Amino acid sequence: MTDDKNTLRKKMKRLRKKQYVMNETAPWDAAKKFFFYFNKTNIKKIGLYWPMQYEIDTRPLIKLLLIKNINILLPSIFSNQIKFLNWNFKDDLIFNQLKFYHPKENAVQKKPDIVIVPMLAFDKQGFRLGYGKGFYDKFYEKNKKVSYIGYGYDFQEVDKLPAKHYDLKFDVVITNAFIRNFN
Repeated sequence: MTDDKNTLRKKMKRLRKKQYVMNETAPWDAAKKFFFYFNKTNIKKIGLYWPMQYEIDTRPLIKLLLIKNINILLPSIFSNQIKFLNWNFKDDLIFNQLKFYHPKENAVQKKPDIVIVPMLAFDKQGFRLGYGKGFYDKFYEKNKKVSYIGYGYDFQEVDKLPAKHYDLKFDVVITNAFIRNFN
């Protein structure tokens, strides 16, 4: 099963890199779909990622969230656990050994209402294929009441992923082309 996931990870990384430059409006299209879907909710704190390795760019979404005065929480890893730290556009970001940007360690930790999760792929049941470290799965296991939103490109959808009971299952996936609700 792990070999299947690792093979699929490599395939999806290649596909994502190839497709990344094909649709330069994809990040704005996904951000607009996010606001269409969540326009009537009262979101206060949202956990989301700073883009890396050809992920769909979250910076257009971050810009719109900041305009709406929604509290931005970016992930950081402490003792092999993901924590969400408060961030605003005036704060510096640090590039860490895992090759992603995160707030300074003295930033305030908060629990998000919604977590926007990066992915390599997702399936028609709402399961996610991540990078294999399990950070989001471990957070999900301890925070089931938080809403989890997959955020990516439409081509990242696959029919079925190998999934275990502890794997993160999305409530919703928002892509540049569509919204899938799994509730």
